Amino acid sequence: MRFKVFVLRNRGRRLSWRDVLNGPSFIGHLVTHEMKTAEDTYRVLTLRADDPMVPTPIPPLYEAALLGFAPLAFRLRGFERVETGGGTFAVVQEWHCELP
Repeated sequence: MRFKVFVLRNRGRRLSWRDVLNGPSFIGHLVTHEMKTAEDTYRVLTLRADDPMVPTPIPPLYEAALLGFAPLAFRLRGFERVETGGGTFAVVQEWHCELP
């Protein structure tokens, strides 16, 4: 099923609702899978674009949890992987999902 996703945080910092609505939104299919490392197994949620040749529009959400559910939308919270010159770390990320 296709969803329109709004990203609610930037590098872990909460955005105002005005900034969220005026910012970009991404449309695609929500797909889950498990990723195994040497130590752990992670549940990963990815937004895949309709065209398989287009790269994933936003970084995947690790260990996503359902925050709230309404008739026309739902919210998810998890962790996003951020890579910088100083290394890789995880930050909290939230997605607001609704029908396109």
